[in-house]
Amino acid sequence: MSLSTEQDAVTKSLKYHNLVLALPGAGKTHTMISFISNLVENPLHKVIALTFSNASAAEMKSRVGRLVKGHKRKQIFVSTFHSLIWSQTKKHPNFSGRKLLTGSSGQRVTNFIIENYRKSLKLSEQYDLRVVLTHSKEGELLSEPREVFKTYKFKTICNWLLKKLSETPFHENIDFDYDYIFKQGIDHFYQYYLDKLAELKYWPMDIMCVEIVRALLVGDIEPIPATRIIVDEFQDTDLVQYTWIKCHGLAGAKITVVGDDDQSIFSFRGALGVNGMRMFQDDFEVKTHTLSKCFRCGSEILSASEAVIKHNIDRVEKQMNSGASNEGEVFFYGAETCKEEFENIAEMLKDHTESSVAILARTNEELNQLETYLKSEHDIDSNRLNSKSIWESDNLKILLHIFCTILNVKPQHHLVPLLVYFNESQSNIVMISETLGTAGFGHCNIHDWELNDNTVKLNQLCQRYWHLSNSVETDSVIDLFTCVLTEFENIFSDNLKSFYKTFEKIVFGMQAPKISEKLLMIDELTNKSSKKDDDQNLPVLTTFHGAKGLEWDVVWLTGLDEENIPHQMPGVIMTDGLIEEERRLLYVAMTRAKTKLYLSWVKFPTKYLVEAYGLEELM
Repeated sequence: MSLSTEQDAVTKSLKYHNLVLALPGAGKTHTMISFISNLVENPLHKVIALTFSNASAAEMKSRVGRLVKGHKRKQIFVSTFHSLIWSQTKKHPNFSGRKLLTGSSGQRVTNFIIENYRKSLKLSEQYDLRVVLTHSKEGELLSEPREVFKTYKFKTICNWLLKKLSETPFHENIDFDYDYIFKQGIDHFYQYYLDKLAELKYWPMDIMCVEIVRALLVGDIEPIPATRIIVDEFQDTDLVQYTWIKCHGLAGAKITVVGDDDQSIFSFRGALGVNGMRMFQDDFEVKTHTLSKCFRCGSEILSASEAVIKHNIDRVEKQMNSGASNEGEVFFYGAETCKEEFENIAEMLKDHTESSVAILARTNEELNQLETYLKSEHDIDSNRLNSKSIWESDNLKILLHIFCTILNVKPQHHLVPLLVYFNESQSNIVMISETLGTAGFGHCNIHDWELNDNTVKLNQLCQRYWHLSNSVETDSVIDLFTCVLTEFENIFSDNLKSFYKTFEKIVFGMQAPKISEKLLMIDELTNKSSKKDDDQNLPVLTTFHGAKGLEWDVVWLTGLDEENIPHQMPGVIMTDGLIEEERRLLYVAMTRAKTKLYLSWVKFPTKYLVEAYGLEELM
């Protein structure tokens, strides 16, 4: 594949620190591979290429291997940030020989150490903290700040502190409002935490990264002896990662970073975005390049996307040109109801069976509703990307077990996993399973059995409601739904409780008159989903975030309502920065489309579309 003039200029900029701004679909990976190939023509160069995911690293390794052969290949090391930093722990006697922890396993170890620290100093389990509220629980600005006292567990406060400490290697600059709780000081607590991690031979991922960078800053660990370092998706770099890059640049490596500030959508992970690019330009003498030609999006699609993103203030101005062979088309669809919007999507899918198609939404909850509608109303299958299908949801399966057991719908299939969920004893589960007949659990004589409270409640509900199995009366079924939530609320997780309304909609949305038939349809769909292999010809459902780095012929963006976009998470304050990030997220979603882009909303469109195109064109 040949290089454009802009791409060629990047591949020949071998002696400089480079900032490469790349539009979506601008061929940045192809450019970087060619750049690496040119670098290793000099046998003295040792090149490190960094990505943010294992999948991206694997793809880059494969593409480098196809272009660079023989001994030159040994000059190139492709890795993720985390893998490379993990390898550096082996260079320090106090850091090596540990097990890397991520997710819940890391959190359990952290909480264990915090509790031992609390007990050793005889500290309270919880504290009343003075909190100044400026916004409501919904994130709305209060007319005036309000001072309240809230009770928090000591481990919660410690985890707040550790999060702050893991986000920057410059701990002397941290301002923590509740440092007075740590009687011997924050430094004492953190050193205790590090010492206990060393004794246990553990490394939580985020703490490992920040401690390696702190060791680099004070000279306890030497920088990796690379002559050139290339960083992909640079807009996603956080402060710890940027400091690692800077340490290596100051040690003599020439740094080339590639990214797009307009595609910075991970501030919740600490991504620096455009500020990271400015820091890089301030810290080094940088040659800036722009890959301004998008080879993915037709000109109409790219122009529509540019019309949205140009309303962001905190960004790098850049030209946007389409290099695609077609102009592309953009369609606006306003609907009065969610059902009407979903019907429009279904009709589009029927018209594009020969194209690659994706439907993108801001949240997985929206995709759950759409997936349910497409299957129940039109028998349209789809592939969920980066999330489980609604039919694979654990919450759905738990509720299906409950209602099928109560209404005697395949109870032999649903009762045992439900009793396991209730933490019933194994001996009782075996006894109930052996006794269960076709009449259902409600007809089991349980009076002589020592069952837990939830199993007894279930038996009582079976006796009370089994007769609704063939009912077509909506009111009676709604009463059952209310009763189940009331009876089992104490064991339902918050996540399951929030899913409960979705489950109701799924049940009542099934095209069958009787509640038993509706449940059977859902049961069949869950079984089919567990056996289904991904079909590349099926339409893809994924979120705006999940679509990053991907492309399809036809893309439909659903839920672009003024009430939904920008999307406000509960309790999150919508700052100017978050409003601009939501606009970047919409831009990323729009630029996934190659030939056709559909934008739809219910009632009234998001202000992002109104600003870009005006109400007359939209309505």
